[in-house]
Amino acid sequence: MKNNVISRMILANILEMNINKYLKYVYKFINKTSKAPFYRIHHIDDRISNNMPKGITGTVKREKDDFKFYSSEYLKLDFELLDEPSDTKWKHSMNWIKTKNLFIHHIMNNMLELQRDFFETNDRKKMVPISLKEFLEKYQLPYLDISRLSRLINNTFISFNNSKYFLKDLFCNKRKIYTSIVEHVISQQTCRMRDNEIQEILRNNYNISLTVRTICNYRRSINIPAYNKINLTNPYRKQFSRILQLNKKNLHIVPDKAGVYEISAINHIKYPKFSSEVIYYGRSNNLLNRIRNYLCTNIKNFTIKHYRNSQGIFLRYFATPEYVYVEKELLERFISQFGSLPIANKLKM
Repeated sequence: MKNNVISRMILANILEMNINKYLKYVYKFINKTSKAPFYRIHHIDDRISNNMPKGITGTVKREKDDFKFYSSEYLKLDFELLDEPSDTKWKHSMNWIKTKNLFIHHIMNNMLELQRDFFETNDRKKMVPISLKEFLEKYQLPYLDISRLSRLINNTFISFNNSKYFLKDLFCNKRKIYTSIVEHVISQQTCRMRDNEIQEILRNNYNISLTVRTICNYRRSINIPAYNKINLTNPYRKQFSRILQLNKKNLHIVPDKAGVYEISAINHIKYPKFSSEVIYYGRSNNLLNRIRNYLCTNIKNFTIKHYRNSQGIFLRYFATPEYVYVEKELLERFISQFGSLPIANKLKM
């Protein structure tokens, strides 16, 4: 019983490994056991590509009318046990590697089928909403449960059309898809729109029935103000990244390039004119290094430190060589629109 618990814990750890660490683990296993192998190596399929960018698990390629998943040879490994090894830890390692590889290919091959319209158009509005539970019910595989699926997709990135995608984002719920559609509807209009007008377009053009309150919540979640506050929209909103929770897990997404960044809180802050979640605008010639500092214990900005420790903070960034000018414009517009600087910015600009 104790050995089984330990084995499950180690498998969970391996599923959570990022691709670079995992490939080193597989290399070590092959290197240690190749002189006296107790197994026969097979390959899950022959779609092997050993020139993956750093941090990328695999890439999606179009072949005629289908989309196929390519990855390094180590991720294609499947094993057939021939003899019991003298040290059982190597047998466990073999099974863990085999399990993770099979999980990855099972998930990817089925997601390529399920989200085919998205890969065809690169349009998130075409995604099929599906939860982890629904995926497991529809595409069953022995030993793959919701905990293991969650661990795996939270550390897996794929490449498609020279863009990087978080595997977790392919598991899209209705809220995300409807939010994307609401954003699209608003962006296509040349005049200001009330939420009940958006509601009518969704019903007539997309066969989607949402309450005005729900549309309001979706709109606010992507920082689009109401029609009577439309001038409060960030002029660089489309250039900014998606909103990320500021933690160590998301650091690898931030580029080591020059740019500006926005830090926001969960709850709205009351400013003289309007409320906003934004608490800080900043700039840096290296976004990754600057953002990393906000995770340190000795952070100098006490306001950001307070919000980080009390409720958590969120980040989005915009990589641009014109970061000095863009930050100045963002702060000037914020003062004009909200009546003061963001609460964590100092008075001096």
